[in-house]
Amino acid sequence: MTAASSEPPALRPLLERLCDRPLGPEIAAMARHLAARPGVVAVLFYGAQLRDAGSGGPLDFYVLTEGDAAYHGHGLAALANRLLPPNVYHERLAGPPPVSAKVAVMRLDAFRHRMRRESLDTTLWARFCQPVVLVRARDGAARAAVLDALEEAGATAAWWAARLAPEGSDATACWQALFAHTYGAELRVERGGRMRDLTAAAPDLYAALHAAHIAGQPADAAERRRAALGWAWRRRLGKALNLARLVKAAATFRGGIEYALAKIERHSGAPVALRPWERRWPILGAPFVLVRLLREKRLR
Repeated sequence: MTAASSEPPALRPLLERLCDRPLGPEIAAMARHLAARPGVVAVLFYGAQLRDAGSGGPLDFYVLTEGDAAYHGHGLAALANRLLPPNVYHERLAGPPPVSAKVAVMRLDAFRHRMRRESLDTTLWARFCQPVVLVRARDGAARAAVLDALEEAGATAAWWAARLAPEGSDATACWQALFAHTYGAELRVERGGRMRDLTAAAPDLYAALHAAHIAGQPADAAERRRAALGWAWRRRLGKALNLARLVKAAATFRGGIEYALAKIERHSGAPVALRPWERRWPILGAPFVLVRLLREKRLR
């Protein structure tokens, strides 16, 4: 993608059009299933299958709730989601055809809080500055709150992109540098061309974000130094948060360890062997599996 020669579309209407795109019947059926749960205020569809319907694997949803107890009840699941959101679950619909989904659940207010520029957790705004579809919203207020959060995610991402990308970068290089940094703050198994795929999948959105928040607003050397220092802390914390979420998901997400390993295998092209005791006790086994994957350079 190159910088647009004409003025890009206004950001909010563009965001609404992206959020309102029609989806296939299997995705809509799963969204209805999830929206019927108690306490749900919005359901978002995102991820690889939104960019490429033929990519395979489970569908990816975020379910936003009015409160942890409203969705999870009063127990450990609600506490876990308050301390380290989101909780992640595997959902299946029998079909036909059968539909499988990975579902992340968190409160709407927690979701909005993590879109701020000051957030130390980069995972949420890095995901949701990318295109998503707002499949279900409980009412107009919920829809507006989600759109506000997505708009803030884009502004936060653009602020960091302007300071982390090499000086003089065009729109494409700026956003690719930003995604390289956000992937570097996680335990990722993505192939090297992923940043190009992301920017190529939504050129109008990144052009509009660049025009609104980056073009004509260069960051000076002092701002870049402060941003680099702040990012170094976020990178260290991000890897620790990702490890904690991986261990939590292995314990709370039915089939979670198989899903994580299948994703690693899909991206790395080689199988991951689990010892019997690691499969039986995933919390105890997760650090050992992680060390092996890091040693083999299949996570970074």
